[in-house]
Amino acid sequence: MGVDLEFDVLRKSFLRYVHIERQLSPNTGRSYDQTLRQYAAFCLDHQLGSIELATARRYLFALYDQKASKSTIAQKVSCLKQFGRFVTRDTNDVNPFEGLKAPKRVQTLPTFLVPSEYERFLEVFRTSDALGVRNVALIELLYATGMRVSELAGLNVKDLDSDLEYVHVYGKGRKERITPIGSFARKALTDYLAERQPTEDEEQAVFLSRSGRRLTTDGIRKILKKADPFLSKHVTPHALRHSFATDLLERGADLRAVQELLGHASLSTTGQYTHVTTERLRHVYQQAHPRA
Repeated sequence: MGVDLEFDVLRKSFLRYVHIERQLSPNTGRSYDQTLRQYAAFCLDHQLGSIELATARRYLFALYDQKASKSTIAQKVSCLKQFGRFVTRDTNDVNPFEGLKAPKRVQTLPTFLVPSEYERFLEVFRTSDALGVRNVALIELLYATGMRVSELAGLNVKDLDSDLEYVHVYGKGRKERITPIGSFARKALTDYLAERQPTEDEEQAVFLSRSGRRLTTDGIRKILKKADPFLSKHVTPHALRHSFATDLLERGADLRAVQELLGHASLSTTGQYTHVTTERLRHVYQQAHPRA
């Protein structure tokens, strides 16, 4: 298969830009790279110009024909629009992909655990060996801080307060926030750090694999997946983040405070959790009120 050399140069420059200037996560960079490679292959296969709105629309129509999900197509649209802005940022040209329309996503309530479900989930990992101690510590920290899985994977020992009262979290765009650590997570972390055995080149990472190297985001997801046979829900790191936010709001936490703790740039993003708590209150009301 041939390669559109001009497009390939632009693709590589764009990926450097999102990595260095915008400091987007490695996962986002890989997703953008995959989209642009797929788009370039589509253009070559159909002998179409790559920096053209009509071509991008044909590419999206092909994805619809392949029954791609709405979220996948929305991600492709976002990538192409941002790529178009990058290509034209030093010119007076109009972004060639600005006219692309993303499909409307179906709004679904985020998956979360109520405290009793969380206890059952955590119990699966309570074993006396070193891996059990590590797994409990990372789960407790996810639930206690609401941090993203990428933030947990990137956590270094120096990011932990000396008394384990706080953790310095580096979020999207390397934005830093300071999040308190609760007593249960502090105890679990203390137990884990006493047994933690790093290899020389990975000594800064808090959470380590069997081989003593930094745990990856995929590695953390696989750990949590081990609880699937014992629960009615599939618990992801993001579900623990949702649980953290939901529990805080149900106990009267201020929405803006939760926004800060989650590292959300927009309050509207945090606002999704108000729908979760309202839904739970409605359910409790219907179950408990005599005239519901």
